Amino acid sequence: MKLLQFNFSIIIFCAVLLGVNCKKDEQFVPFAFVMGTEYYPTPNTAQPEKGKLHQDPDFLTTIARVTQKSDGYAGTGIENEYSRCDPENNDESRIILRANSGECYFYNSTTWEFIKQITAFSDCVQEPEPRWALTNPKVFYYLCGSELRSYNTDTDLSTTIHDFKDEFTNAADISTKVEGDASLDRRYWCFMVEDSLFNLLAVIVYDRTADSVVGQKTSGFPDALNWVSMDLKGNYCLLGFESVNYVEVFDRTMTTYLDLPPGSNAHGDLALTASGQDVWVYQNTATDYISYCDLATGMETQLLPIPFDVNGDIGLHISGNCYETPGWVLVSTYGSYNPPPGQQHSWMDCQLFMLELKANPRVWRIAHTQSYTSQNYDGEKNYFAEAFATINNHGTRIYWGSNWRNYATDYTDTYQIIMPDNWVAEMP
Repeated sequence: MKLLQFNFSIIIFCAVLLGVNCKKDEQFVPFAFVMGTEYYPTPNTAQPEKGKLHQDPDFLTTIARVTQKSDGYAGTGIENEYSRCDPENNDESRIILRANSGECYFYNSTTWEFIKQITAFSDCVQEPEPRWALTNPKVFYYLCGSELRSYNTDTDLSTTIHDFKDEFTNAADISTKVEGDASLDRRYWCFMVEDSLFNLLAVIVYDRTADSVVGQKTSGFPDALNWVSMDLKGNYCLLGFESVNYVEVFDRTMTTYLDLPPGSNAHGDLALTASGQDVWVYQNTATDYISYCDLATGMETQLLPIPFDVNGDIGLHISGNCYETPGWVLVSTYGSYNPPPGQQHSWMDCQLFMLELKANPRVWRIAHTQSYTSQNYDGEKNYFAEAFATINNHGTRIYWGSNWRNYATDYTDTYQIIMPDNWVAEMP
């Protein structure tokens, strides 16, 4: 374990960068990087109040509670949609959060103010999968039936970008099954196209600039599909399956492909290495390592062993959105409060940490999630308590859902980590 002092003032950060009067729950100590894989038991800290800052007592990062039930969201909880998409717009002023009952809402990402429900999705038959434009902070794209649409937050108006009934008469919906994303510039999109009975018609790559389908595959899949996604640069479409234990990588014309190694079809995300390589980062279920594969070559690099020998109840999600800080991914882990009989908690349990994308990587410990999918290993699981932590494109903020050890059915609220300035250069 390594600790490095870092000159980081919470109050100045709040006043200057956030533009709000932040209140602290407790006396903050100076921030320091906590590196490595030492075991830190989860501290029994009280749930933070909304509008106050909280410091993780072990990892010294700054946590803000973004939501609370009195905001007016529907259902029992709310959080970011998933680990693999950025809920925050380009100028870091607004986020989209999804209630665990399905409704979506705008929040201010610096004051944590509830803004309003997004009503544009009311006529959509599938999850809308909102994805912010790369450079325009007022626009996001979403899926509705067979259409790709855009939405303007100033005018509250939606515009149809393309209706895929033009290519597939029986198309009823398009999706990535929530786990996918477009290229960073939002030019290339990989979709599953289905009919009204959810039969797969095709996997396609759509070029928004040319307004045309540039690649499609209608048959020959080794298994039922679970998700599809474009890579960050728009060169590849990835296919994940229900049972087959590897991921297929196609070029954007859907004509050439390669199979990633056995065990690669698990929770993961697309990311960029420090040298700009497109990679798939994942929990390898065949080797029990967190690994990544180069999408151009299929070559795998092992990063970090998962300590299943200590606790077999470790689940992982990975977020590689932070293209402005390439070479890193955010890892969030989940499981039960009480581990399986005869086992104990490991260093990796219910954690947020940054993992470097290279052999023998650095591990920067971010926070305890304070979220458990159940109290006991054999208890009823709260799916939404898997944290689904995501880092924004700029690498400046992290969002995740936490039940803060409250085991009410489907309960979570959203929390935000405010990352230290210039953390890539300052990290030991």
